[in-house]
Amino acid sequence: MKTITIFNHKGGVSKTTTTFHLGWKLGQLGKKVLLVDADPQCNLTGLMLGEKFDDYYNGPQSKNNIMDGVKPTFDGRPIPIKVVECVQSPDNKNVYLLPGHMDLSQFEPTLGLALNSNNAVVTLQNLPGSFYSLIELCAQQYDIDYVLIDMNPGLSSINQSLFMSSDGFIVPMNPDPFSLMALKTLTKVLPRWKKWAENSRGLFDEATYRLPNCEMQFLGAIMQRFNLTRFVKLS
Repeated sequence: MKTITIFNHKGGVSKTTTTFHLGWKLGQLGKKVLLVDADPQCNLTGLMLGEKFDDYYNGPQSKNNIMDGVKPTFDGRPIPIKVVECVQSPDNKNVYLLPGHMDLSQFEPTLGLALNSNNAVVTLQNLPGSFYSLIELCAQQYDIDYVLIDMNPGLSSINQSLFMSSDGFIVPMNPDPFSLMALKTLTKVLPRWKKWAENSRGLFDEATYRLPNCEMQFLGAIMQRFNLTRFVKLS
């Protein structure tokens, strides 16, 4: 499988829309795609489930989401991560969804501590690689070709872990000053995250959920919400 993160720490740049349509098109081309909703706003889940959104989280399948998938690891329970039953699109059978959860951000403090402890705290060593392990299990279950991860708009520890677990990343953006400011920040932060992953993988060799050896390549930027201006030549 190939894992691609869709990321910009600025909101409103169509990260979710890009993730959804890119995954949908890949599915139409015959590729099996897993969409991962890693944003507590759960907009990607809403796009996929539509009117069934409320019923999903109030029904027996409500535990099938990214937060509950890694929860045993964050709770320190001796329970291995298990595959989550993903949602298959009824209109595009090649597209699956690992739903999000609005409480996912509650893992931020503990994961941040794990990323900054350099594995000095043994009980935290499984946390940075737990998200990738869950995604990998789901991808194997459904014979997935591409994993597309919709990340939340922030420079969070969860985003760092997901970025370090990606083969490549795409940056959606708008043609405005705030997107330019965000892009300048990313040119500083993302190389730092990549360097951390390359230098720290060995610290997690003894972990049950090790950090994957991923390239984290920049695949390009996608410009959204622009207008084409027609210039008329005056004679």
